Amino acid sequence: MANNKKRLLNLITIFIFIISLVGCNSNSKNSSKKVEEKQGIVTQDTSNKKNGDLSYSDKNSTNISGKLKVHYINVGQADSILIQQDSHNMLIDAGNNADSNLVVNYLKKQGISKLDYVIGTHPHEDHIGGLDVVIKTFNIDKILMPKISTTTKTFKDVITAVQNKNMKVTAPKVGDNYKLGGATWSILAPNNSSYQDLNNYSIVIKMKYGNNSFIFTGDAESISEGEILKKQLDIKADVLKVGHHGSHSSTTDAFLAKVNPKYAVIMCEKGNDYGHPHKETMIKLQNKKITTYRTDECGTVVATSDGTKITFDKKPGTYNYNGNSNTTKNTSEKTKKTDTYSTSKNNKSNRILATGNSSSQIPQTKGVGVYITNTGKKYHVNGCSSLKKSKISISLEKAKSQGYGPCGNCHPPQ
Repeated sequence: MANNKKRLLNLITIFIFIISLVGCNSNSKNSSKKVEEKQGIVTQDTSNKKNGDLSYSDKNSTNISGKLKVHYINVGQADSILIQQDSHNMLIDAGNNADSNLVVNYLKKQGISKLDYVIGTHPHEDHIGGLDVVIKTFNIDKILMPKISTTTKTFKDVITAVQNKNMKVTAPKVGDNYKLGGATWSILAPNNSSYQDLNNYSIVIKMKYGNNSFIFTGDAESISEGEILKKQLDIKADVLKVGHHGSHSSTTDAFLAKVNPKYAVIMCEKGNDYGHPHKETMIKLQNKKITTYRTDECGTVVATSDGTKITFDKKPGTYNYNGNSNTTKNTSEKTKKTDTYSTSKNNKSNRILATGNSSSQIPQTKGVGVYITNTGKKYHVNGCSSLKKSKISISLEKAKSQGYGPCGNCHPPQ
């Protein structure tokens, strides 16, 4: 009998000890979790990670405060987007060279003196033209640009501005996650290191704030969109910045279906030479009943998220294309022309790693080649119908310096 009582007491003691261990372990996990939340740590959610899925868990997602503001700045036929959250700021592109003061003054009016991130999506003048002045004007924590260089004066000006501030350029890596206040953002593209068209080097990102999300595409075209889809990346979003100013070269049916946005924003200039936004794109948006905002019709558009719902400061734009009503007839020959260009083998841009050392020399490439004629003040790509009578080879930079403008029929490089 005494032995049985002793055995029972031992079992009870062991049981109590096990319970205390479980309790301690639980408290330890909760304590660790609280520390992570306090530090704002962003962690990968591996429980649902499959085939490159970029889904991740933001420890602050349920404790967001304030609002996220996305300013789609009206810089005409160009891109410039300011994102703000809880005194943290991020700029994606800065318009053309001529837009430098416009962008800088807009940022200053928002009370900005520092930018956490500056992204030059790709080295086309209508995206990085104003970046050098932005870099000179504001304090910046991190600059991201793709692994590609050109010898245009615009690109050189940006690199010089970076070097003069003793800064580094960070190359985008698909899957990298960053924080902007209570928001998180991840890189979706580029997914390759060799493209014929500079547009496909565009840095594409997805930003999440609470239950809301935004995708910013730069000028990424169907090739880049296809690579994102192939990797099965998480691209569902409430708001899509439509690629390449609404060109038919972007926003494929499959990509649009996967993003499945409630809202779309198109950044283009009224009466532009390229016929943006194109008929094909606008029909897709209309058929899916996606509420669309356009800088050519609405001016600067500001979207505000509280983590649950998104509001816009302007009324939606129309589904018109090329400046005309959305009918079945062709509005102009411009909508039939290809909206991309390819560099020749001799002019193909050399790809570089983004500068890990701000003082390092940037490998340079021959300037993008275009053609001019004996008459008129337009530059063209090879194969343009306007080149039948004469065809004079010239660099894009030199053509611009001599007062030549882009041909609206063949959409040469900007």
